[in-house]
Formats: sequence, structure tokens, C-alpha cells
Amino acid sequence: MRVAAILAISALVCAATVACYPDQMDSFTQTSSVVTLVDSQAPLSEARTFALPDTIVAVIRGVGAASIAGENQILARIRESLISRGWKDVTAIRAEKPDVVVLTAVVEQSLAGFAYGDWWAAWGFWPGWAGAYGADWVWSTPDGAIVFTYETGTLLITMLDRNHDDRTNKRVPVLWAAAVNAVLATTPINLDLAIAGIDQAFAQSPYLLRQ
Repeated sequence: MRVAAILAISALVCAATVACYPDQMDSFTQTSSVVTLVDSQAPLSEARTFALPDTIVAVIRGVGAASIAGENQILARIRESLISRGWKDVTAIRAEKPDVVVLTAVVEQSLAGFAYGDWWAAWGFWPGWAGAYGADWVWSTPDGAIVFTYETGTLLITMLDRNHDDRTNKRVPVLWAAAVNAVLATTPINLDLAIAGIDQAFAQSPYLLRQ
């Protein structure tokens, strides 16, 4: 089963659903705040290089990128987490095609069953899409996907597969997704908890290790 694009699960829903999908989900049992999902059918083990756009998108219908407090620290932690696990950071994206693109967003309102449809434009027409995708492309989602709840301030990390896109149907597979639940909802944001949640998301995803 392919995971849905940008999936986040609230604490209560997480506790109720983890047992149903033992091969695809792990919950942060101490706080019930972190959920990771992996596409077990995808060739994730083949991926070695990544690109990380330098924007965290605020996910609100009809609204593009917005300034997120702590953005630089959050993106730096995600980049460091991948590099420390043996991934290569591709920065010259016009010269080298990365195996995956890692997108980061934060939900700015409580939503249920929400798939972010404006992803292509929301990262500022990121040059990595040039010659690859257009606004009519979507992310792969599973048949019979479960409806999940997104809590306000949830940090979402989504890994897109650049090597196995479906050009006939214009779909980009999602290989891995993580949700750090409701850590960016307060003012000021709980940056320490957000960073700890990112660390936990990678800790419970050993299949991302490349060393």
C-alpha cells in the first residue's frame, strides 16, 4: 500500500490505528506525537541522494508559502539527519537529479483527510521541478486510504521518489512521510520539541540508514 501524501495523525487516532498497520507505522509512545509511514512496496533502499527545498510551507487551502518561526533550524536538522545516515545532499539540482525530494510543511488549521493539492507551486516554483513536473501532477495515494486528522501546528515531512514517477498518469510516489504532531501551534513555537520530534521520526525509521 502506498502512503497518502502528507499524512499526519492526531494522538488519539494514532493510538487507535498503529496496531492495524504494524509494518508501516511507529508511534512515539512517550508523547504520542510522532508518526512515520513508509511505502513498503517502493524501492526506498535504492535511493541515496536527496534535495531539500529551503521553505517550510504553511498548508492552508489557497495559501502558498508563509514564514515559519524556526524554519532554518528545522530544515537544518532534517538535512543533518539524512547526511548522518549516509545520504548525499544535492544542491546543484540543475546539474544532478536527486533520487528523492524532501518537502516540509506545517498544518495551520485542523483538517481531516487532507491531501495538499498545491504542492508544485507552494515551494516557490522550486527549480528542481523544471523539466520534471507541472501543476497537474499529484502524489501517489493508496486505494482505500484511511481518513486521518491533522492538528494545528503539525510538522509534516514528505519524501518524493524522483526515479519512479508515473509519467502516464502524472503521479509522484511518496516513499516516506513523518508527522510531528502539533508542536508548532504555540507562540513562540516549541522548537526544542520540534527538533526532538524530527530526531524521533528518523530514529524510528531505520530503513533510511545508508551506512
